Parts: sequence; structure tokens; C-alpha cells
Amino acid sequence: MKFLLMIMAIIFLSSFAFTDSLYNYSFTGIDGTTHSFNEYQGKKILIVVLPSSQTAEDSTYLTRIDSIAQANTSQLITIAVPSYEDGYTGDTLTELPQWYLSILSSSVILTQGMYTHKASDTLQNPLFSWLTTTTLNNHFDEEVGGPGEMYFINEQGELNGVFGPEAKWSNKIVNRMLQ
Repeated sequence: MKFLLMIMAIIFLSSFAFTDSLYNYSFTGIDGTTHSFNEYQGKKILIVVLPSSQTAEDSTYLTRIDSIAQANTSQLITIAVPSYEDGYTGDTLTELPQWYLSILSSSVILTQGMYTHKASDTLQNPLFSWLTTTTLNNHFDEEVGGPGEMYFINEQGELNGVFGPEAKWSNKIVNRMLQ
């Protein structure tokens, strides 16, 4: 009987997905400051992978990110991430941050460059491992789609939405997550 109970207990416990909390993670801002996600408990968080091509369209995209961040500063933390796999390279390490900062206000937290893609394997930043792995975030298991990828995290620190670069800011679901 004890053996049967022990087997049932093991099966019961193994049926739970052990997820990791976003609040266990941190990131480094472009200014070298370390930010813990603990600082943002109780707020929605939007994480966006930044473009690196400096086109007029990309400038408009950055302006839109900044407008959304400024309009929602009391309830939304906006974090913008330059991605090494998406063009943030040695040639652009000095000019791109200047371009980002010329468009983004202090309402957007700009990070240092990160390896964001699963394909980078062990180089992938732990935050992006959490964002792209079901066993860590308990919801989504997808590769980063490139610049414009958006991750929505609710007030409880749960990843509750991932939108690819093709998603429009005017999308009703995107707007609902922002509100």
C-alpha cells in the first residue's frame, strides 16, 4: 500500500510543469545599469526586439513604441532589445544606440545587445530563453521572429502574448494587451 501511494505521489508531482518566474531574471540597460524584473512586479511589461536597419519605416516603428510607452507609463514597462542575430553587430554597436536614443524617450528602457534567438543555443540570453521556452514560461515555445517581435507580460509576471514582426499596433488583441 505504501508503495502504491508513493508511486501515485510521484506521478502526481511529475504532472505539474515546473516553471520559472520572470522575477528571477534581470537585464543590463544600455547605460550599464542592471535591472531586476522584481522592480516591475504588479505592472505589465512589453519587451520588443528592435530593428537595426535605420530606415524611415524603422524610425516610425521606434516612434510608435515610444508613443505607447509614454501613454502608458503608469501601468506599462517598455523594454527595447537590440538583437545580435538581427543586425546589432560590431559595426553598429556605437551608431545604433545613438539612433535608438535619438528617438526613444526615457519611457522606454533600452538594453544592451542580447542574443535573442534559440538558434544561438548557449549564447541565448536567459531572459529570451524564458520568453521562448514553454517549460520556463508555461505558455509559449517559439523562435524569435526578428525585429518587431513583441512579448506581453501581465501584472502577475506571466507571459500572455507573443506577436511576430508582422503584427500591427492597430491589432485589437495588441491594443487589449496594452490596456
